[in-house]
Amino acid sequence: MGRKLVNLDNVYANNLGMLKKICEIDNPSIVYQSNFFEELFPKDTKKDTFFAQLAYYSEIPVGAIKSKLYPKKKGDIYPKGVHIEVMAVLDQYKDNGIEDEFLQYVSEQCKNHHQHNIYVHVPVSNENTISWYKDHGFEAEEQPLKEIFTTKEGSVDGILLKKHIE
Repeated sequence: MGRKLVNLDNVYANNLGMLKKICEIDNPSIVYQSNFFEELFPKDTKKDTFFAQLAYYSEIPVGAIKSKLYPKKKGDIYPKGVHIEVMAVLDQYKDNGIEDEFLQYVSEQCKNHHQHNIYVHVPVSNENTISWYKDHGFEAEEQPLKEIFTTKEGSVDGILLKKHIE
């Protein structure tokens, strides 16, 4: 049996820079906060639950995903579930099913943590990404949210998409 061309692997402290670089290349207009990637490996005792993977195409890193578990806590503004914070795949590799593998990974993590919803915020101007998520079972949760993304050109509106899984 041959090996798969596309493989997912965990993000570790020593390859965190690769996750950051892939996200910056795929989303060059988005400004990531200084701790956005480093929060995967906190130095203090506060531990949130993150799910992060790198995608390799024939052992070359070509994609990255970072998502966060939001269990419902009193006063929490985020809906209960797993929130995809960033999913990035280099343009040359977008037609290789990597996004599907990432979505399957997040769905499995959602089930493993007894959650039933996956959420993602997408800039309203990114029609291709919104269409991809809708083709994969996501639905718009509400009206666009004002200025939730910080870009190099300023703030832009985003839409919250939700997928319910059993």
